[in-house]
Amino acid sequence: MNQWHAKLLKPDSPRASVLEQVHALFEQQRATWDLFRTGEALLAGIKSRKLSDDTGYVIVQANPGRVISTTAKTDPASIAQRPCFLCPGNLPQPERGVSFGDYIILPNPYPILKYHMTIAFKNHEPQAISGRITDLLAISKALGPEMFIIYNGPRCGASAPDHLHFQACTSEGVPLFEQTAIDSGKDQVKPQTVWGRNMLVCCFRQAGQAKQRIQSIISALKDITGENTEPMINIAALYRDGRYIISIFPRAKHRSSCYYADPQNQISISPAAMEMAGIIVVANTGHFDRVDEKVVHAMFEEVTLGNDHFSRLKEAIA
Repeated sequence: MNQWHAKLLKPDSPRASVLEQVHALFEQQRATWDLFRTGEALLAGIKSRKLSDDTGYVIVQANPGRVISTTAKTDPASIAQRPCFLCPGNLPQPERGVSFGDYIILPNPYPILKYHMTIAFKNHEPQAISGRITDLLAISKALGPEMFIIYNGPRCGASAPDHLHFQACTSEGVPLFEQTAIDSGKDQVKPQTVWGRNMLVCCFRQAGQAKQRIQSIISALKDITGENTEPMINIAALYRDGRYIISIFPRAKHRSSCYYADPQNQISISPAAMEMAGIIVVANTGHFDRVDEKVVHAMFEEVTLGNDHFSRLKEAIA
């Protein structure tokens, strides 16, 4: 904990909201951290395009700044050989953060969307959602509707599976939040299939009820897939109009076959929660023009939970 002290940016006012502190943090980092300032500038100029089908749209983004994360080796041997980049002693010298309970909110110098941040647990503990659902909900409520929170499981998108963390960024223009059909005012868990990806959209007014249902979904998924550890999942959470909106994406694989294809056909997409939310990040800009509706559909169908298991999951949580 003491190591974090030197990295903390103190709020201008003790009454400053978390969102106000985040805005102040980003302003300070723009002024003092060259890498962060460059990353934000590059984000403004990246190439992107919209792909549509009958169920909605996705945005494909050519983002070379994400190559480290996209190609990260997350097997135990590789993790053991590198220092944890979310522990305070290994952060870049100019990087600062703001405290939120047991977490530190840090700016991401390689952003996918505006106000992209990493929300790291203060202690070095493995990535796992068990016992942390309440934290996820609390962070989403504190940041409000302007931001959404994501969780990547240790085997399907987390580039630091050795250190518990969430991420957050602007919710503006994110396809997921325009495509999830939710009945107004009702607490519910609604199965949906959009762009070939099977997901569950949970909507609850009370954090306790949301936590209980998310736990039951994860437990049912674990039974269906026969996992001994945490089942492969991505989560995207948003607090809007007094309700927690949590999209859960059960996964079948970490990466699709196009990631491992020969150089002439390879596409450098490593799908995680951001891709599940409809922002498809292509780290190698030379692969950008290879991505079309067919490629995205095939990728989602390959890496998300198959229809047979998804049907069993729907029955288990009905």
